[in-house]
Amino acid sequence: MRFVRLSEEEKSKVETLYKTSSNSVVRTRCLCLLYSNEERSIKEVSSLVHLSRRSLERFFNAWESTSDKYSTLSIKTGRGAKVKLSAVKDLLPDLLREHSRNLNPILDELSQKHNIQVCKLTLQNFLKDLGL
Repeated sequence: MRFVRLSEEEKSKVETLYKTSSNSVVRTRCLCLLYSNEERSIKEVSSLVHLSRRSLERFFNAWESTSDKYSTLSIKTGRGAKVKLSAVKDLLPDLLREHSRNLNPILDELSQKHNIQVCKLTLQNFLKDLGL
């Protein structure tokens, strides 16, 4: 059986992060560490937090191998879907004025001239985030 042993200082910091963090991934990983510190098996922890056993093993390996342990609690930058429309962000206000806020011709122009395929809802959400 493999357990992650936390020092008293680490345990108090992880408990604080678990209680105060607004990020769900950080809270889940803190909970995994706290359960493992209580000498619960990886299989038991994985069923409690609804993560795969392999994901927990990778996380525990990262926690034990690095000197900056708390950086392993959050998701690394660069993950997730990349925004396709950020390249044409400056053109969108002009296109909105030109087409009287009708999104269908804007979608066609993005598709033909800029080779960007997005749905109408994605364009609406992107424009909303820009405040347009």
